[in-house]
Amino acid sequence: MVLSRFKLLGVFTAITIWTLSFSSCIPDSNKSNKPRSIGNSSEVLVVLQNQEQWDGQIGQVIRKYLGQEQYGLPQSEPIFKLSHITVANFSDLFKKHRNLLIVEIDPTITNSKMEVFSDFWAGPQRVFRIKCPSADAFVETFATNEQTIISTFGEAERARILDVFRPTSKNKVSEAVQKQFKLNMVIPAGFYMAKSETGFMWIRKEIPEYSQGIIIMSEPYMSEAQFSLESIVARINRNLEQYVPGSSEGSFMVIDQKFVLPEASQVDDFPAEYTIEIRGMWNVANDFMGGPFVSYSFTDKENKDIFTLMGYVYYPNNNKRDLLRQVEAILYSVTPVK
Repeated sequence: MVLSRFKLLGVFTAITIWTLSFSSCIPDSNKSNKPRSIGNSSEVLVVLQNQEQWDGQIGQVIRKYLGQEQYGLPQSEPIFKLSHITVANFSDLFKKHRNLLIVEIDPTITNSKMEVFSDFWAGPQRVFRIKCPSADAFVETFATNEQTIISTFGEAERARILDVFRPTSKNKVSEAVQKQFKLNMVIPAGFYMAKSETGFMWIRKEIPEYSQGIIIMSEPYMSEAQFSLESIVARINRNLEQYVPGSSEGSFMVIDQKFVLPEASQVDDFPAEYTIEIRGMWNVANDFMGGPFVSYSFTDKENKDIFTLMGYVYYPNNNKRDLLRQVEAILYSVTPVK
């Protein structure tokens, strides 16, 4: 998923709306008084004025962006699961949903308006309200700001995951990461140290149903060329071949560059000044295992290193989006030790 910067559109200026919307958010001071939000992981509830809006171009543009396929998964899965109801059925129960998108078409207004609220009816919660004079205006507005909407809901999902993981994250594994790499990272109970070498660490979670893994790599920063897709993939593959063996003799983990090509993009919301994200598939050379991965590469100004953090999932014949989002949240929790 490419998180590019959003464009400006005439008088409907995305940057202005983004600033104004957060200034109008409900304060978090009364968060403890809010009921706990409900809803499944990676789910967005769309509230419309009538069913015709969902069946028409309004629903089409929402499905086009929020329901687009998540890149790098072996099975087809959308970025978000979408559910919808009409405003007539928008009861107090549905107002507790964790991710809400409210559509209002009002021909009496002149300009489109987008607002986002945190913890409005429940907590944690993100609510987008988009009010436009026509369906055409909504389509234009939504398309212009789709990356803002996607990244905001994505950030909220990661925050909720980390809220669950953080209470058990003070453990020997997180201490080892802090000591070796001078990085703080939320690593919950259930993950264990599989291998630790100079400039490399492999952290695993293994249960009968699936596997998740976190790999940390570092090397001295020399030039911007180390941020290229080719350089990052080569760096990952060198470490995987050396340190992550497969189950059979001569087998090892590797980034797939034949069937699902790795895709790179710069992300602006990662907790580092400049970060390259790569999504794709991994497999095991000379074996038959594989699954999705996501990686983030960034520099450490103080230590003059370049880090690559990689999270992966193995869950054969099952959907993997939510498990991948969990390791993505762990990677996003990284902060340098001060």
